[in-house]
Amino acid sequence: MMILRFVVGIGMAFFFGPSVILISDFLGKRSEGLGVALLNSAQALGAIIGIFGWVLIAQIVGWRISLVISGILGIVSGLFLVFTLARGEDNMKDKGRRQQQQQQSQSSYGHIKLSDLRQTLLNRSLIILGLALLGIQIGWNVISTFTVFYLKDHLHIDPTIAGFVGSLPLVSILVFSPIFGEIYTKVKDSKNLLLLCGVALSISISIIALNTFYAAIISVILAGFFAAGGFIVPYAKAKKINEKYQPMYQTLAVSFVNGVSLFGAFWVPLLFSTIAKHSGYSIAWILGSLLTLVLILPIVRQKL
Repeated sequence: MMILRFVVGIGMAFFFGPSVILISDFLGKRSEGLGVALLNSAQALGAIIGIFGWVLIAQIVGWRISLVISGILGIVSGLFLVFTLARGEDNMKDKGRRQQQQQQSQSSYGHIKLSDLRQTLLNRSLIILGLALLGIQIGWNVISTFTVFYLKDHLHIDPTIAGFVGSLPLVSILVFSPIFGEIYTKVKDSKNLLLLCGVALSISISIIALNTFYAAIISVILAGFFAAGGFIVPYAKAKKINEKYQPMYQTLAVSFVNGVSLFGAFWVPLLFSTIAKHSGYSIAWILGSLLTLVLILPIVRQKL
């Protein structure tokens, strides 16, 4: 199981960067925010279906068959993606720019320079964006990972109700991501939007430390709302940064920012659970809130 989960992670690593570029190219210019928003909403919808739908499927056919079904659906969706993209290229709103980027990439294929890679991977703006996204990722991880267990174990809430409350952040992301995508397109300074979402997410997490059921509901809804905006800006901005001078490395830029956030956050559940066990949930929630805040603040001094 551990090996296969690692393989799944490898597959997911190949997914997000190219998907941001593909959907943005399909939607046309100034669509990075909406493109990332639609991806976030789709992922949230998939998670909601996985949480509720797959429990029923596993009860009917057994968990082994349910995994086989999910694998088959993954293959079908992949084939659908390939054939849809092949047929839809001629209908892309920004066809000319896409063709130009393809020509640049093809002419550079096999001639990737280490200096060009360093220019992307050591780009200060991308590093700061990665750290900001890491802060958002930490806040999202603690809320999405521990809310259900916290409600059931600490507040003694019925597991069914706890599961429903735990799914509310996903509903927030599903509903509000497109709205934040449109806001990103219209605002002049996306840095302030990211800062607002990060600080608000930090405050939202701290609310759950009040140790009441209603505080937990308010906390998870607000956390999902502001995480929706916090996830959009770094990905969309990473694409835009490389779009000007290194279009062939846009996928790398998005994947780099995503990688910083995911790799940097893997230890947080271990730290949170240890602190919750020895010092209580309130301190653990406050720590998660502070980590989000500390990592989002460097964006203040960064020109994007």
